[in-house]
Amino acid sequence: MTPQETLANLGLAQATVATLATVMVVGLGFLHRPSRAALLWSLAFVLAMASTWVSVAGSVMGEEAVRRAGLGLMLGAPALIWSGFRARRDARALPWIAVAQSVATAAAFVAATEPRAYGMTFRVAFLGAAVFAGLTIAETRRAADRMERLVLPLTIVSAGFVALAGGIVVAGLALPSNVGDLYLPRILNSLAMLVYLVCATVSVLYLTSVSPVGTSSAISWPQFTVTATDRLARARRSRETSWAVLAIRLDDPEQIRSTIGESGWNRIVSTFETVVARALPAEADLGRPARGRLVAVVCRPGPVLREHIRQLLRRVTEVDAADWVDVHFSASIGWVPAEAADYDLTELVRLAEDAAETASGLGGDRWERLRA
Repeated sequence: MTPQETLANLGLAQATVATLATVMVVGLGFLHRPSRAALLWSLAFVLAMASTWVSVAGSVMGEEAVRRAGLGLMLGAPALIWSGFRARRDARALPWIAVAQSVATAAAFVAATEPRAYGMTFRVAFLGAAVFAGLTIAETRRAADRMERLVLPLTIVSAGFVALAGGIVVAGLALPSNVGDLYLPRILNSLAMLVYLVCATVSVLYLTSVSPVGTSSAISWPQFTVTATDRLARARRSRETSWAVLAIRLDDPEQIRSTIGESGWNRIVSTFETVVARALPAEADLGRPARGRLVAVVCRPGPVLREHIRQLLRRVTEVDAADWVDVHFSASIGWVPAEAADYDLTELVRLAEDAAETASGLGGDRWERLRA
């Protein structure tokens, strides 16, 4: 098989994988749980799919400028992945950076007609895309579900992307006479993008269709129990009396779910967790035993915590329900001081859940406090 045939086959494989990945991310992710982050991630895969097919078409037609333009456009996809993570934590997404990078890279590839100039441009552009892969790693480290196993594929492949891009640039600078020989870098680039697409698909599908985190700071239940148990044990040793456990739940979850559907329920859960995280003190530990339910470990005097709880209940009732007719949102809270169960997290959670159930049975939109 000639080098040209090898590259053409890799390009076709890349286009096929990008197409399948796009269908899955849009169909199973974005349409299942629409959000700004999911939209930006879907656009990243659409860009990768369209650009790879443009590149393949250029190779088939023998139009080198078209092939290069498609390759340049594709290198903006990692920036859109990064933008999606920023949108997920309510930061400025800056998607225009991805657009600018795609256009600038495509234009530079087409304009660099001399082999050595194109060789160095290719290496630097690949490194530029890797910068956003590195920034994506930083964003995943800030996510509440960063310890989930299905987030790791994107983190690992992004680190590999950065290492490979750095190696390609260093090789070009160390051997300037071979800077125009791109056969091996193109092979590595194609393989790297294939692996990147597969790993990004796994992680993005988890983040858009499975993980209930959204923009909230709630963490997975196993991680929460470890953190909260240690915190309460230290509070007990120090005889700190201002600690409490709150069980917070949406009222009538089954009725809401059946009324607004699965997609609407996912959006409400995400909004609910965000409201709770913003209403409680910043240092409160939040865990998620189930969707639509949260447990918080908080250190605040009773009167201060009461104001936080009142604010939380008010904010839940103010959730925008304009998209759904005849749907009213409210929450119930069980409040248990830590000394009520000798700072034992398991028992405190059980008591708080029982208190929250009592509050819900009394009509909801209220709290039930268990005295120490």
